[in-house]
Amino acid sequence: MRFDLVDLRLFLHIADAHSITHGARRANLALASASERIRGMEKMLGVALLIRDRRGVSLSPAGQCLFEHARLIVQQAERMRGDLACYARGLSGTVRLLSNTAAITEHLPRVLASFLADHPTVMPRGDALSRSRRVRLIDRLPADRS
Repeated sequence: MRFDLVDLRLFLHIADAHSITHGARRANLALASASERIRGMEKMLGVALLIRDRRGVSLSPAGQCLFEHARLIVQQAERMRGDLACYARGLSGTVRLLSNTAAITEHLPRVLASFLADHPTVMPRGDALSRSRRVRLIDRLPADRS
């Protein structure tokens, strides 16, 4: 079974619009192309995905199952695209900050605002921890301690 993201997005558009015509338009595909893609998906699976009638389409039970999976796959692909776009813009990653609550609330906002202005693709993660826990974690972390 091989569906590409175009097929899955088309199927989601059709399901949302309850219409192959309107779904094809939303996916920027010709109606004939969209119909052929849906028929190809149904043929590959050996099951009807859509219930067609004169008012439009609705999802068959198999179509509902595909809809749920397709939505997750498309969302994950978009998330991946967004995550990878950060790398194309330069420095990216997560910086973990270990501090006590007073430092996080009083001193860190000024320093962090300046850093994030220079490095907008870096995601800070702050953890307010007890002193003993901070010491244990800091001792285990590789860091420049010079």
